[in-house]
Amino acid sequence: MTSTSSVHNNNLNHNGNMKHALVIPVALQAHVAGIHRFALQLARRGVTVTFVTMASDIPKMKAYEELQGLDFNLISYSPSLTPPSSAAKFSDIKDLIASTGVQFSPILEDLKARQNVGLPGPTCIVYDRFCTWAADVAEQLNLPLYTFYSCGAILTRYLQEAPRLLSEEGPLRVKEDGTLQEFDGCLNIAGLPPLMMADLPRSVRPHPQLAVSIGKAMERAAVVIVNTFYELEYPQIDAIERRLEEQAFTSGKKKTELFLVGPLSNIATFKDLSFTRVGAKPGLDTEGVESLQWLQNQPYQSVLFICMGSMNIWNPQQVYELALALEASEQRFLWVLPTGPHLPSLDAVLPTGFEQRMRRIGLIATGWVPQLQILTHPAVSSFLTHCGWNSLIESISSGVPLIYWPQRAEQHLNRRYFLDVLKIGVDVGPREVDSSLVSHEKFEKAFRLLMLEGEGKAIRSRVQALMLKARAAVTGGGPSSRALDELTKRIPGNYTSIPP
Repeated sequence: MTSTSSVHNNNLNHNGNMKHALVIPVALQAHVAGIHRFALQLARRGVTVTFVTMASDIPKMKAYEELQGLDFNLISYSPSLTPPSSAAKFSDIKDLIASTGVQFSPILEDLKARQNVGLPGPTCIVYDRFCTWAADVAEQLNLPLYTFYSCGAILTRYLQEAPRLLSEEGPLRVKEDGTLQEFDGCLNIAGLPPLMMADLPRSVRPHPQLAVSIGKAMERAAVVIVNTFYELEYPQIDAIERRLEEQAFTSGKKKTELFLVGPLSNIATFKDLSFTRVGAKPGLDTEGVESLQWLQNQPYQSVLFICMGSMNIWNPQQVYELALALEASEQRFLWVLPTGPHLPSLDAVLPTGFEQRMRRIGLIATGWVPQLQILTHPAVSSFLTHCGWNSLIESISSGVPLIYWPQRAEQHLNRRYFLDVLKIGVDVGPREVDSSLVSHEKFEKAFRLLMLEGEGKAIRSRVQALMLKARAAVTGGGPSSRALDELTKRIPGNYTSIPP
């Protein structure tokens, strides 16, 4: 293998048989964080974990305190493989996915060689949904295949249906250039709200065959694991189960099992995962500490938290419009606004004197902050979010109302369900296929709506009811906790881990 590092000595499970999961993430921050949290849950239950990651991440992950005492092994792709920057086009990410399959080849050959001479190795493969090539790896190694969805059931259901949607009999069509053909009206998928073209995942629209390959790989899996809980997404979950039953009946094969293990990111299990950032060191940055200290001095449920994820590129004019809304509404705020090549200076994009005028009620953080710790702080009242799944489920786990502003990937799909079905937030994002500038008037209207006694109070009541269900799901004996226990039992044993 390219590189290997054992964080701790091997552990045996209770019956003396070694259960060993080979975990394959894709090098995107939210995906790595999600599957890493899942792998930790397996390791805490006595499963040996071998986690494939970037060579540059291994020193940082070895220093991660939570891995100490667990049988958690780290192996790497080639050092030449690097994660995409926030500015990367999705075509670059698609290339990254293909590249990881190529870079995994030496690891696969090593595993096959070990099998051939009777050396120990993994007993199952857990892969991020994007790494569809892992299905062939599992077949070559004759190992059960477990597919992990860091997203919610709404995207899982869409991807499950993608092979039928894009078949000759399906309603969707692909243009000559390989992109998805636009359609009028609504797309109806069992278990999902009616979807317009603008709601479909941005990540697969330029490459619809990627969605098809993800859906087909799911059909080959023994287990599908989703970072959600039943009360949050029961319409989609029931539809996923029905489709899995149909596929089993049609193929004559054993039904693929569905395990709901979320929310994996919640206050009960929170640990710092700052190592998932390129170039980061474990632990809170200075700005993370400063942000938490600043919140300590703010009134109860008074602060709007603004964070648009690690891949967002701020439009300078959009920054200006949002700043105008914050000042006009006199809304207290903690705004994560990273500086970099696309935003070298705050002074160049903010209204003149903005920071000085707002210093009493607002703080701008230009680096990384601990999102979950901030969301659970009593001073936080609402969350302006890009609608990434981790952000949404962390906000629910914290009981914080949402302001939806989707940008990319499946975020518009998430927004549709959260806005129209769950009704735990308000919307500012454009619904058109091509995003347009959001005016300061629209932001200000959303801020004020959440402050209102009527609608704002109803939204807060609904999200706090979901918060109680989310926390109950992951406590000892809760459905997600039981699902993790049951999944651990299903992992085959009788092997030991890859020697360091």
